[in-house]
Amino acid sequence: MAREPDVGGKSFSGHKPLVGVLIVTRNRKADVLECVEAVMRSSYRHRAVYVVDNASTDGSSQAIAEQYPDVRVIRSGENLGFAGGNNLGMAGMLDDGVDAVFLINDDAVVAQDGLEKLVDGLRDSTVAVVSPKVLLHGEPGVIWSAGGRVDPRTGVSVQRHYGEADRGQADEVAEIDYAIGCAMLVSADVIRRVGLMDSRYFMYYEEADWCRRIRHADYRIMYVPQSRVWHKVIRGGDGRNHAAYYFCRNRLLYLRSAGVPASRIAWVALSDILRSAAVHAVKGRAHQSRLMIQGVMDYYTGTFGEFRDGS
Repeated sequence: MAREPDVGGKSFSGHKPLVGVLIVTRNRKADVLECVEAVMRSSYRHRAVYVVDNASTDGSSQAIAEQYPDVRVIRSGENLGFAGGNNLGMAGMLDDGVDAVFLINDDAVVAQDGLEKLVDGLRDSTVAVVSPKVLLHGEPGVIWSAGGRVDPRTGVSVQRHYGEADRGQADEVAEIDYAIGCAMLVSADVIRRVGLMDSRYFMYYEEADWCRRIRHADYRIMYVPQSRVWHKVIRGGDGRNHAAYYFCRNRLLYLRSAGVPASRIAWVALSDILRSAAVHAVKGRAHQSRLMIQGVMDYYTGTFGEFRDGS
């Protein structure tokens, strides 16, 4: 009898891997219900769906429980952020014995065969994480991400083919530095080996850091364009939830976690981040400038987790 390929380092001969689908949400009832509905329509049936509610006040948990009684809802008494919320959910899923974890944003919609294509992409024991092609929900012909790259010297992260019209230029399977946290499938065995996300990030850079640690453990991160997800973001938007603060602070934390010397990190902080903050201030974007400066200050004072306004 032919042996079924490994999935993320573990053999699943004779059965399909059990995938735990994990959605972290906070006050986005309509979005999370649409996200869950898309997962329920998935052609990949050997799955269990979990939702971590990050202290929502809009009735999200109740709506999910009423409409999808098979979904396990985990309520957090506080907003743990993207990293902490996913860690809370993954801890429970690993205890429940899932074989792989599919993280998907509450404002994302997965194609009917999207999860199945990701599972296919994980059938190589050297591969620990697979990332789909992510398109803009409002502009479905535009690429939001085809996986990520990070400059190891500066910590600058970019999403491949971001904002480009989808003309087939991102249709090849490729090895990438990190999978976008919006949607990624991860081997549970590898999570047990490498550990969960670093909750200090709260949001942004946590998936890049996690994937860096996974690559350091000699696994590969792969982009699988046959799988598609649509994300409800606006092209060219400046993000939500004090994004400038998190990107600056967490970029420096990423570099430190990667072992970059303190002198190099100081150079990035001074010559790039604070210089950019000064440019924003001169151009009348004082709020953006203040967020960037506070991000640098909080990095050096060891203030991590959720943003706390220092003004």
